[in-house]
Amino acid sequence: MFVLPCRKTLSNMLALIPINTGIDPTLIKVLKENVKNLKPKYRFCSILFDEISLNAGLQYNSNEGTIYGFEENNSGRTQQFADHSLVFMIRGIVKNFKQPICYSFCKSTTNRHDLAHQIREVIKAVQSTGLKVISTICDQGATNSAAINILINDTKAYYWKNNKEYNGDFYEVEYKFGNSTELIKIFHLFDPPHLLKGIRNNLLTKNVSFDMDGKKVASWRDIMNLYELDSSIPDVKMLPRLTKEHVVPNEIRKMKVRNAAQVLSQIVSSIMAFLASKNLIGETAGDTAKFCLFFDKLFDSVNSNYDKVVDGKIYRAGLKKNSPHHQLWKDSLKILSTMRFLSPSTGKPSTPQPPTLKNWIKTIKSFQNIFQVLSDKGIQVLLLRHFNQDSLENFFGALRALGYRNNNPTCEMFSSAYKTLLLNNIMSTHSPGSNCEDDFSEACLVSYQTLFATFNNKLDTDEPEFDRQRVADLPKEKNPSCASDLTLLETQTKNYIAGFIVKKLNTIFFKNCDVCMKEICSNINNDHQIIQARDYQPNGKHLLKYKNKDTHIKGLKYMGCIWV
Repeated sequence: MFVLPCRKTLSNMLALIPINTGIDPTLIKVLKENVKNLKPKYRFCSILFDEISLNAGLQYNSNEGTIYGFEENNSGRTQQFADHSLVFMIRGIVKNFKQPICYSFCKSTTNRHDLAHQIREVIKAVQSTGLKVISTICDQGATNSAAINILINDTKAYYWKNNKEYNGDFYEVEYKFGNSTELIKIFHLFDPPHLLKGIRNNLLTKNVSFDMDGKKVASWRDIMNLYELDSSIPDVKMLPRLTKEHVVPNEIRKMKVRNAAQVLSQIVSSIMAFLASKNLIGETAGDTAKFCLFFDKLFDSVNSNYDKVVDGKIYRAGLKKNSPHHQLWKDSLKILSTMRFLSPSTGKPSTPQPPTLKNWIKTIKSFQNIFQVLSDKGIQVLLLRHFNQDSLENFFGALRALGYRNNNPTCEMFSSAYKTLLLNNIMSTHSPGSNCEDDFSEACLVSYQTLFATFNNKLDTDEPEFDRQRVADLPKEKNPSCASDLTLLETQTKNYIAGFIVKKLNTIFFKNCDVCMKEICSNINNDHQIIQARDYQPNGKHLLKYKNKDTHIKGLKYMGCIWV
């Protein structure tokens, strides 16, 4: 039986740790001690920053004798009521760690000049601990972009003033230690999941033109047509994961990255290309299929989380010197530079063009520069999923869920939850229901024991939509499908399902037995058109199974039972 302290005791204990807005010197001191134990290659990190919405209002904390609720940032406290908090977090690049470093309260959003100043101060504070800051990461908010532009323009001005050549999109922060001065070169990245959502959200209201083996035009109407055709097939679906929440504009959950990634995917692309080749879908469907496949590969390349190729997805493997990522990025930069969002009614380029395309280009160039810098320092493999905001998004999810579900905390609640999570080190790698993936990070660099010891010793947006008329609201094209077409698609889909079952049984029971495979599988024929379309075929090798015409699911189950 355990004797636990009462709630009042825990609250008083928590109040002894005065972690408030701004960079806390004691936290930096503790972090510095822990970083000493890290190998040099484990010290490379990124700084993430984002804002969380709060409930405006004033609250008095009797333990601290403080009134919460006012705007409080680098400029000091104002009389404005705060309704957002800006949070900075450190994220390891080679070693999996995440560490909240500071926060501030603001009204609406942090001023761009103040944000630029805070970014500089956080970078210098983190660098003072022994960590090596390589990049900063944020979403595509207008204020965030403006602040980064201020930092880049200041760096350009410094270079020109000193007759230096400035090449590349980076900025530098002057860091002084002792009698020495260091210029820290920082590459900025926009969060790849937000970039993908930005493409999808703009495609809902606009068409997009691009050059890829000639002029192409992609349209959301093609994706709508694909979903409608798939839904009309009896008994089975070619794309079982595709739902109204993925396709129908009014039903789409726009904050969910998964919904965007499952539409702009190889699976959707392969099925759409197959239907276009059979003239079963709109004229531009082939172009839209290429558009989906392009962003499937591009997003995989900036979201890699495996040391080796898994399930044939070659771009989901880690970035190495000889990785195919490099050629993909080189080609992608050319294609992205030709992309233009078009008004669906006039066919003319939208004005102004959404910043998503430019931000994709900037992010890819930054990844190229980051890999060059780190490879020169002996880092051979980079897992690029470490370069996104998932850790910060999961932290926000943990903040809202601490104690009880509170989607709109007050400033006092936020401050208390921030401190509790920091001390207890219980930040989850994934927040259920959040709009991001598991960040696979390990514990924080700071534990509550070292913080308490130190304190006791001391005690001493999504982008705006410019066109209101959605592509999906335009007049529908005539669906060319007929009963024979649906029968063909039903048969092809059932063959794919049977092949999928064969593949699973082979993994569990058959173990690539030649006799078994000859009995169950056959050479590729017209019954395997959808299987062929969906097969990744890395290096020409088929990953899917092409079932024999006489193979039935019941027979497969029986064979699986007797061949265990």
